Amino acid sequence: MTTHIDIFIRHEGDLDPAHHQVHDGITVETLKINLADGREVIGLFLFEEDADEPLPDHHQIRHHGKPHFLHHSRCRHVHVVVRYAGRPVERAFGPGSTLTRIKDWAERQFEIDAVDAAELSLQLHGTTDRPDEATHVGSLAKCPDCRVVFDLLPSTRVNGSI
Repeated sequence: MTTHIDIFIRHEGDLDPAHHQVHDGITVETLKINLADGREVIGLFLFEEDADEPLPDHHQIRHHGKPHFLHHSRCRHVHVVVRYAGRPVERAFGPGSTLTRIKDWAERQFEIDAVDAAELSLQLHGTTDRPDEATHVGSLAKCPDCRVVFDLLPSTRVNGSI
């Protein structure tokens, strides 16, 4: 009996993950071919969530009891800039990096203590959009730029009446 694996794949420019069921042991190369739907797979990468390097084509995706969260992208890395209190910090992340990971990194770079950090969130620079922290940064980046700029701002508060 063949074991099926549930995988959820996020794509460049798409915030919603797509659910796929694949056979245990499928290679990354085969999965990329299936996802490409007849298009060229050269220059397409598949990342595990929060990984900075793509999975090698020969890697087999195995059943481990939990769903797999992957990111499919033409960007090998996403150049991320986070701005806070007039200062920017920047570095490259894998497209499957969650905004939680990026926010944690930025808070360490800015030496923000845990109490203050709890009141902050990432907002796409020049917008009012504050994507969910489970969002993959590669879903916000477009190839060939592969770049995202965030502002680290106080979380929106809703004041209720008494």
